[in-house]
Amino acid sequence: MFPYYQSLIQIMNSRINLLLLFVVIFTLSACQPTTTIIPVQADSSAIALAEEAEKAGDYLAAAQQYLDLASTSTDQQQALFYFRAASTFWQINQFEQATSSLANVNRSLLSVAKQFDAAILDADLALSQSEAERALAVLDPYDINNATLQQQQSILKLKIRAYELTENWLEKANSHIQLATLLADFEREQNQQALWQALMMLTPPSLDLFNPGIPPAVDSGWFALAYAIKSYQNNPDAMIVAMEDWHRNYPNHPANPELYKKSVSTGTRLPQQLNDIAILLPTTGNYATAANAIKQGIVAAHYAAQSNTRLHFIDVATDRNSGISNVWQQYQKAVALNANLVIGPLDKESIRILAESEPLSVPVLALNRLSSQLQKDNLFQFGLAPEDDAISAANYATRQGYQRAALISPTGDWGNRISSAFTDQWISNGGVLLNSAHYNSSDNDFSSIITPLLGLAASKQRYQSLKQTLGVSAEFEPRRRQDIDFLFLVARPLKARQLLPQLRFHRSGSLPVIATSHAYSGYENSQQDIDINGLLINDIPWIFHDLAANDPAYIALHNNPSDHFNRYIRLYALGADSYRLISQLNGLSRSENQTFQGATGILSINEIGHINREIPWATFSNGKIKPLKNTSP
Repeated sequence: MFPYYQSLIQIMNSRINLLLLFVVIFTLSACQPTTTIIPVQADSSAIALAEEAEKAGDYLAAAQQYLDLASTSTDQQQALFYFRAASTFWQINQFEQATSSLANVNRSLLSVAKQFDAAILDADLALSQSEAERALAVLDPYDINNATLQQQQSILKLKIRAYELTENWLEKANSHIQLATLLADFEREQNQQALWQALMMLTPPSLDLFNPGIPPAVDSGWFALAYAIKSYQNNPDAMIVAMEDWHRNYPNHPANPELYKKSVSTGTRLPQQLNDIAILLPTTGNYATAANAIKQGIVAAHYAAQSNTRLHFIDVATDRNSGISNVWQQYQKAVALNANLVIGPLDKESIRILAESEPLSVPVLALNRLSSQLQKDNLFQFGLAPEDDAISAANYATRQGYQRAALISPTGDWGNRISSAFTDQWISNGGVLLNSAHYNSSDNDFSSIITPLLGLAASKQRYQSLKQTLGVSAEFEPRRRQDIDFLFLVARPLKARQLLPQLRFHRSGSLPVIATSHAYSGYENSQQDIDINGLLINDIPWIFHDLAANDPAYIALHNNPSDHFNRYIRLYALGADSYRLISQLNGLSRSENQTFQGATGILSINEIGHINREIPWATFSNGKIKPLKNTSP
């Protein structure tokens, strides 16, 4: 038994030794000083300076201060400062810096509300680069019901922009329906118009198949109304029955079907086979050169179509001094020829005479546009109005997410027409015009208008005030105001080439400059156009050879040895489109939402018979015009 007890004693001794060792270790560790991690508190004065700069509109300074604060902070504070830096960079369109700052945000440390704000900013940045799919992917994980009212509106508006870029008209329409319940009364009308345009892009089978509800639900009512109007727009009797059914099924629906039916209930009823077309154009006078280019465009499109229709060219003469025109007599001549349609006249006085005349028994596609909103049955007005380009520019800037604009335009009627059209559309879109300046086209030095426009004079004044206060000199470089999102420029080619370099000299930096097609001559001249590198302009598809290379009418005119084609290319395109519009006139005249891809742009006809154009966008690189991707309206 002795060996047994000896072993037991050894085991007990080893356990006691282990226990003593543990006690010693615990005692020693208890004697060590306790380390407590104390979060670094951000400097309140630095935060106040950043917030003050942000409120003053100096977003660049504010963003840098937020980045400095983030670099010395931890956890939730750090995430918040990086987010605020991203937000302020976004305010001045510094998209790369905003994206970089946002990537440093640990969103799990943000509050739920700030997580929504970060997702909204992320999606907005994606859309600024036309990355619609990424924007939708960013927003997809978030339950919109947990967001504030303003955040819900922002999310839906971003989704609407993304669905428009991806041409997902069904989801765009559904998003508009969802947004309608969140808007104030004065905003709902514009939302309804956009909803209607999306629904009109869907086919009747799609409208029927994807109708999201049943009567009398509001969403179902929108789809059912669009289905009825698209299905029966060419059958007035069936339309009446369909509208009666719709009223019975949706008695309290917010849509006014009469307004939507109006765009498809009128229009031309041209026969499928046209035997004779009359073209009223001058052969002498101030419009003769333009008329000849249009005529060549009509003839080229006619031969390309291999049509058997007979073309009758009839001379129209208008005295510019007296205003006397023979247009009514020549129109009667076209009627006597049994013409199915009349193309022309070109000058506004002749168009005005037709607009104020007796009812037009034969439809007229005029090649200019009156400034008034006069509507007359069977009169359609089609031209290359400079106002079209200006409206297109305002809409393009809105799609880019810009909010604040500055404007430079020449004095005189032409500059006023374009700048007024842009301003009206820009403000209608919800944009803000911060400042405007007007130059004399005979001048070559524009520093006197650029300096105040960009806020450089105010920057210099602040420096002088600081210098007097401190009593010392310091290095100074004037900084342009940072709250301008883009500059809208109205200029012809020569002035555009002068203004762009001077804007850069006066520290416009990366400020986007948007202009209309008038800033470009229409033909390549890289040696001179290198001065307008980076300029954004809109122009007709025929300006871009790659876009027009498959058009037989364009090829025929382009290969013609005449040296006038490049100079008057827009007028040649107008002639080609005026001929091609004939086969589209019945459908386009019944629905403003139907479009036709033409040589002068994407064409549609509004309720007063004006042909509207949306045109592609381009920029200049190495003095050459380059079309931009994903800029379709």
